[in-house]
Parts: sequence; structure tokens; C-alpha cells
Amino acid sequence: MLLKNVWQSKGLYNGALGTVRAVLYMDGQQHEGLPRAILVEFADYIGPSIVPEQNIVPIVPETITFDPRCGKTGKMKQFPMELGWAVTIHKSQGLTLDRVMIDIGERERFVGTTYVACSRVRSVANLAFEKSFPFDRLRRLNDSLSLQEITREIRRLEGLAQNLL
Repeated sequence: MLLKNVWQSKGLYNGALGTVRAVLYMDGQQHEGLPRAILVEFADYIGPSIVPEQNIVPIVPETITFDPRCGKTGKMKQFPMELGWAVTIHKSQGLTLDRVMIDIGERERFVGTTYVACSRVRSVANLAFEKSFPFDRLRRLNDSLSLQEITREIRRLEGLAQNLL
């Protein structure tokens, strides 16, 4: 998963998911130190590729400078990505995912998080829950005061919009 916007207009944005295809080292370096580049295939990438008809992009390390306001100064060289085997529901907001397995936990901490988790997948056929949960949980969500307030506000805004037309 990319951790920063590299080339947004081509599909390389913060949160973009890809598959590592190769790790490139300098000649003679053989797994010592930081690699020269990591070749990553991004399904949504629409720019030039180093491999014809595949969306493979070299991701190179960047030098990060520590902000002196945090009490320390320094530099560190790292790749702007991390393993993305799992993401939180909050991190998934705005993403569109091909396959999703959700562990929604024991309770709804904030109204709407279960909806956000379920709505991130392209097709309901590719949505799975790690554990089943009682239907009563959904009924409690539907009856919650928070959801009732949200529903009232949506209806109020819809009424305002109708009056403007």
C-alpha cells in the first residue's frame, strides 16, 4: 500500500494497493542495504509501465527529513509504502477494493462503520465476514438514536433542496 500520493492522475495515490513483483538491488549488492527499487503492479495504474501490458511501476526510496519542531532532527531513507494485508475501516474510506473480508468486531463503535466496511468492495459476491453476527445487532443499529438523528437530518436537507428547485 502506498503511503503518499506519488502520481495521483495515473492511479498512484495514498492507499493504492499493489502486488510486489520484484526487488532490485545494485550490481554486487545482493540483499545488502536498501534495494534500488521495488517493482509493484497496481491494477488501477494507467501510466507508462516498464513491462509491456502490465501495470508495473518502480517505487524508489525517498529521503525523509525529520521536522526539528518535534525535538529531533535527522534524515531517513525509506520506501513510501507498507504491507497492506489488512486495513482499518477508517483507512478503507475512499478506497474501492476487489475482495474484502471484514471483522466488524463485537459492537458498532461509531454509527456507519459497518456500512463503510461493507461498501468498499466492488461486488457483494466478493464480500465475506470473518465471524457471523446476530441479526439483532443490525436491528439495534437501525434503532439507534444516532442513526435516527442522521435520518432526520437527511430528510431535512432533502426538503431544503426541494424548496430550492
